[in-house]
Amino acid sequence: MSPIDTQVLNSLLDMIGGEVEILADIIHTYLLESPPILTVIQTSVKNEDADALNKAAHQLKSSSASLGAVNFSRLCLELELKGKNQNLEGVSELVSRLNDEYKQVEIALKQIVKIP
Repeated sequence: MSPIDTQVLNSLLDMIGGEVEILADIIHTYLLESPPILTVIQTSVKNEDADALNKAAHQLKSSSASLGAVNFSRLCLELELKGKNQNLEGVSELVSRLNDEYKQVEIALKQIVKIP
């Protein structure tokens, strides 16, 4: 299964009037802004900071879903809810899965916009 739902990505492209350059800019921005947020997620888990986990996971959830990274977005939602509910049980495993999924999302998005 692809890490990117191309139907979602095509819907976004339609919403921006088929402007491929704008889509490429959106993807570039996402790829630049996501790693620091992932770092915040990792740090919040190490520091057992449920509030920071909630906020950081929330930040990534919607932007990821908008670009078709549906599985990644679902993992963000799980982490967001764990943080919101102050329940950090099992978050290390979720973060590991999130990191693995992000690597796949990153590869797929770079291929879409032809970034080496």
